[in-house]
Amino acid sequence: MVCISSRIVGGVGSVVIGALLNSTAMAATPSACSTLQPAPAVLEVAQGTQQQLQYPVSIKRMAVGDPAVADVSLTGRDGFLIVGKKAGTTSLMVWTACSNEPRRSMVYVQGLATGALGQATPALIDALPIAQVQTDIRFVEVSRGKMKQASTSIFGTGSNNFLFGAPGTTGGINVSPGQVGGINASIPLVNGGFNIVWGGGSSKVLGIINALENSGFAYTLAKPSLVALSGQSASFLAGGEFPIPVPSGNGENIGIEYKEYGVRLTLTPTVVGSSRINLKVAPEVSELDFNAGVRIAGTAVPALNVRRTDTSITLADGESFVISGLISSRNSAAVDKFPGLGDIPVLGALFRSTQIDREDSELLMIVTPHLVQPLAADARLPELPGEGLRNYDPNFFKMYLFENGRFDRRSGLSQ
Repeated sequence: MVCISSRIVGGVGSVVIGALLNSTAMAATPSACSTLQPAPAVLEVAQGTQQQLQYPVSIKRMAVGDPAVADVSLTGRDGFLIVGKKAGTTSLMVWTACSNEPRRSMVYVQGLATGALGQATPALIDALPIAQVQTDIRFVEVSRGKMKQASTSIFGTGSNNFLFGAPGTTGGINVSPGQVGGINASIPLVNGGFNIVWGGGSSKVLGIINALENSGFAYTLAKPSLVALSGQSASFLAGGEFPIPVPSGNGENIGIEYKEYGVRLTLTPTVVGSSRINLKVAPEVSELDFNAGVRIAGTAVPALNVRRTDTSITLADGESFVISGLISSRNSAAVDKFPGLGDIPVLGALFRSTQIDREDSELLMIVTPHLVQPLAADARLPELPGEGLRNYDPNFFKMYLFENGRFDRRSGLSQ
């Protein structure tokens, strides 16, 4: 048996539909609940039309905020019908057998003068409720570098000695083939590369081969997220400030100014329809660079490496857009050789030094807006980031026998 009743809550008309089903029918299996998709943030229906929705689980109860705008009716244990009555907006709550918390959605009823779907009339735009938009920004930067170096050094003199030095073992060491014509020649070993040395002492030849190949990469990912009211600006900064000495007057007085750096996000979202969001966004990532810094009044002041963009786009709820991107590649090569002898095939390698350096970088900035709603009053919050580690206190036997050191797992709201 299905019972339909009406009541007034806080001066606003509300229609509540309850399904009085036996406990067997109301029970939902875990497999059915796992197929239940999240409630849509927006449901659109034109004035004078109907839209039917079906759930994989039983519906216990339904409520619509303003029955003059839209009406709902059950079509069975797991389905219901939305009827658009007049242009406007109202809220819809659906209780299922999977949870005691309702599934919340906003219902937009488009008037007869409305054009294509998603093109709301000015009257409907004015009737839109105060919306909250969460904007997720993803910065992805990958840098790759590769360097190759090969050279040969030869001096003539005496002995049959041999040396092989691994990187980091020969720092600050010079080797000598002995005195030649009153000159005591000295050859430095390359601390960052491999060194192969033969001869020296009483031998007539001292030879050194220096070889080095270096490659590496760096990966940077930042995912700031910010919630703002429709039409309002908001900003976010995760980083810090560093001091900059500023001389004043005749240079004897030094003042301090602070410059911000880190991950910054400034945005202004505007909901212009039931499914469109205009977004003005200005994300920025900066980091200190002491290699490109300067000295002011005897103090080293770092420079800033900055990646920044500022643009305006239009997206639907949950859509993503690559708002900026960069692919940069730099190649350099240098060959130092003895004129003429360095060009001889094979043997010319003894009279030249070659170095090749390559750097590649890729940068992407991706934006994704969402229409969001706050958690219900007294609802249980998700686990906070690091909550498990904050309460982590194993005894001696658990730590000795079972602890595996996996503390880098992300959890809670950050996930």
